[in-house]
Amino acid sequence: MFWTAKVTAKGQVTLPKGVREYLQLRPGMRVQFVLRDGCLQIEPLPDDVMKWYGALRTEGGPADLKEIERAVRLAITGEVIRESQSD
Repeated sequence: MFWTAKVTAKGQVTLPKGVREYLQLRPGMRVQFVLRDGCLQIEPLPDDVMKWYGALRTEGGPADLKEIERAVRLAITGEVIRESQSD
């Protein structure tokens, strides 16, 4: 599958309907853009990630979003492992 979109003068792009449906994106959801091996990927961010902003602290203040994402993903992975072991 592939889609095309037009970049506006402000650098904005409207995600085609097929992309929004495939990624199950709803209005207000956040996405991240990841550059891997010369390819740009768009990934939806879990809704709950932003709830944790500021919850993790470093000596200089709140942790940045990447640190929060890593911590949340690690916690989710741990929970999935615990649930699969309890079966």
